[in-house]
Amino acid sequence: MLPRTQRQEDLSRAYVRAVAAQAGVVVCEPASDYGIDMSLRLVVVRDGRWRDVGPQLDLQLKSTARADVGPADLSYDLPVVHYNDLREADPPVPRFLVVFVMPDDEARWMSQSSEELILRHCAYWLSLAGAPQTSSHSTVRVSIPLMNVFSPAAVQGMIQQWRERRGR
Repeated sequence: MLPRTQRQEDLSRAYVRAVAAQAGVVVCEPASDYGIDMSLRLVVVRDGRWRDVGPQLDLQLKSTARADVGPADLSYDLPVVHYNDLREADPPVPRFLVVFVMPDDEARWMSQSSEELILRHCAYWLSLAGAPQTSSHSTVRVSIPLMNVFSPAAVQGMIQQWRERRGR
């Protein structure tokens, strides 16, 4: 059986893939991990066929059963190396942290019936573009608003915002 951390990562990827499918975007996964786990790309109809035209959103995925969830936000201890990858002020492609918060009890991570497939609990997104440098060498505590649910509407909104910014 795969280690717990690998199963958590695989479920976070499944969550993002399900959201992306419903949002109508293409999911790309780099062959090597250099700080970006997945990218989402827009497809549109041009000249009578579907075409991958961008824009692209890059995602750093994390999953945890130990996030500190408060009434309005969740706190997550992000490794400094990933924090620094995500905090570039004006990256050529927008980068987002996506944290999938799962129950501590593995038996509750997923359930299935003939009617539904449920992944518990929820993923949240955060842009760290322009975030300050840190003097920490291990982790940085980031605060993610609970209203930043990683959903099909959120993905479409992020892409639309990027398109407007680039004048497309």
